[in-house]
Amino acid sequence: MTSIIAKDDYKIENLNEGVSLQETIDSVAYTATVKLLETEQLQSIQLVKGNAIEVWDTAFNSSNDVRVFKGIVWEKDKTRKDKTLNLTCKERTVYLEQSEDEYLVAEGQTATQRITRYANDWNIPIGTFADTGVGLAKNIYRGGDKILDMIFKDLKETAQKGGKLYKVRMSEDKLDLFEIGTNSTVWKLESMATDIEEFSSLEGAVTQVKVLGTQPDEGLSPIIGIYEKETKGYGTLRKILQDDKVTNADEAKKKADSIFSIGEDYINISCARDINTIRAGDKVSLDGVDMYVTSVTHNLGSIGTMDLTIGTMDYIRRKFYAGDGGSS
Repeated sequence: MTSIIAKDDYKIENLNEGVSLQETIDSVAYTATVKLLETEQLQSIQLVKGNAIEVWDTAFNSSNDVRVFKGIVWEKDKTRKDKTLNLTCKERTVYLEQSEDEYLVAEGQTATQRITRYANDWNIPIGTFADTGVGLAKNIYRGGDKILDMIFKDLKETAQKGGKLYKVRMSEDKLDLFEIGTNSTVWKLESMATDIEEFSSLEGAVTQVKVLGTQPDEGLSPIIGIYEKETKGYGTLRKILQDDKVTNADEAKKKADSIFSIGEDYINISCARDINTIRAGDKVSLDGVDMYVTSVTHNLGSIGTMDLTIGTMDYIRRKFYAGDGGSS
């Protein structure tokens, strides 16, 4: 049974009209959407934006209730006609998504070291942090850069330099940095799927990269190199890349390799049952093939349903970890 605890003390059960949880691989804050009946009991609680809120639900294949969300009321929408209160709630990591800062980060630091610093500066408790192990370039994050953008730029650069793929998320009131796909339980989805939609497109594909050097005061920038991949199969889809830090052909090829893409290849799955512990970045299985969750929506309830988007590790690398990572 799904229940809500508001303001640390008030338990809301029979007023619940629907709760869903949403998360994507390129976000930090888990989001809960809550619909409540507007009664005198609820009015007495006087929920306002910024109030603490928790969501509890029965674990899959268990009779035990587990906390599946803890955060704050971010938005409140009340309608007198329907007598309902709609809440959008977000984990406290939303402050990393919304807040700006500036940093000078030294050459050779890993993403683990940098994200540890960001979390400490913003008073977010640190849980389990994987060692990303890849030294990054010196960088200057100026005023106007959001903390989330800094985090993902560091994680992208890690991937582009041959490192593994990592994500940050809250767990047990602490921020974790984990390698994608390292969850201990891998759920098989085919038995509970009600619909499976496979999508493939050349939208966003890059098969040729032209890398340019530093632009002179006048004239065109010098060409460091032009690199191709899959042009015979998909044609020439060119992207121009200019990076002051790329000064030779070896560096240019590494940059190009991180940008090549054959477009969109993902699977949408609707499930008749909800496994409320599945999160974005988790490994799952479909017809015996390992896949990885890029987004998930849990519709909580006595049975519950869920909708997932999944893809291969290669797709996730080129879709979410290519692009503008690296120094600037």
